[in-house]
Amino acid sequence: MKIEGTFSIQDWQESIQKQFDDGSKLSSAEIKQNYSGQIDGHSEVYYLMDYNTNGDACFCGIEYLYGTINDKECRLKLKHDGQFKNGVASSKFVVVNATPIKSLIGKTGHFESTESGQADYFIS
Repeated sequence: MKIEGTFSIQDWQESIQKQFDDGSKLSSAEIKQNYSGQIDGHSEVYYLMDYNTNGDACFCGIEYLYGTINDKECRLKLKHDGQFKNGVASSKFVVVNATPIKSLIGKTGHFESTESGQADYFIS
């Protein structure tokens, strides 16, 4: 089963956890997103981000997604491993929990940001 579509960021709350002398920093973020495409719904994402001195970052996090896939209600938990480089965010993720569509557990996916707080997602 291939699943694809777009999500858009609705809210981004970021807090600096630690600022380093060289200008790099560690921060955390809570993000709310709306999904469209084969997933219709919304999610809450929690990222921990390590920014280097030029503003690029690597991040990891957990996303809780609530919605429908093919008109079937579902809840997914995604584990992210991503980066923000040259103004583009991207992440590879794995589905670590899926209710009630258990066949999605272990499936992998990725996203890459486009413009205006949007990104295209793919799960296969």
